Amino acid sequence: MELFYSKTISDGGRTLDADESAHCVRVLRHRRGDTIHVVDGHGMLYRCTIVDDDPRAVLFDVDEWVENYGSHDYWLRMAVCPPKNIDRFEWFAEKATEIGVDVITPLFGDYSERKVFKPERIERLLVSAAKQSHKGAIPQLDEATTVTDFLKQDHEGLKLICYCDEATGKVDIKEALRRAGLDNTRHAGLDPASQPKITIMIGPEGDFSRAEVALALERGWQPVSLGDSRLRIETAAIVATAAVYLTFSK
Repeated sequence: MELFYSKTISDGGRTLDADESAHCVRVLRHRRGDTIHVVDGHGMLYRCTIVDDDPRAVLFDVDEWVENYGSHDYWLRMAVCPPKNIDRFEWFAEKATEIGVDVITPLFGDYSERKVFKPERIERLLVSAAKQSHKGAIPQLDEATTVTDFLKQDHEGLKLICYCDEATGKVDIKEALRRAGLDNTRHAGLDPASQPKITIMIGPEGDFSRAEVALALERGWQPVSLGDSRLRIETAAIVATAAVYLTFSK
């Protein structure tokens, strides 16, 4: 089953945009009367019937819909410092979407090599990855911010920070999730607003600075380990995303 994306369908829109329409008609050869499935990027899946197969603007009727399509039983924000090679951050964003993430926040740390972040290509990747992995919701991509400013914000739920230096109280990420009472049954089927909220921070190539770590600890962040291997930024971010996903897997 192919999925199409419409940002207006939840507001009554009944057409696909030019790119989605061309893919629907010219590539997949859908015609008037065919059934297609459209997601709104917020968790809804709509079963629709094509009434006009114009490759510039496919027109459809909505027959039925499903809430929370392809959803997971948690809310996860990954706050990650993009590496110098932006392709690696794009890979992380794509794979995290496939696994299950709700918000991606790009960070600039004291030791970041990258100081500029352009969101346009990554936003397109998030849409493509959500459709490919059959998810009704597309992750939110935040504006880039500094680590310090991010730490000064209030964040609900469990707050985990991953860094290389040894720290008093650092625990394995799976243990941190267990201590927080998170498992694969307790929260299953909850309304999204009631699901556990988890935020995980991953630092830049040079790691978080001592000042950033001190501020994080002061603000109540739990330092966690991702194992014994020394990981690249995007690998660490995917390991953390997968740890949460597997904790909640049924």
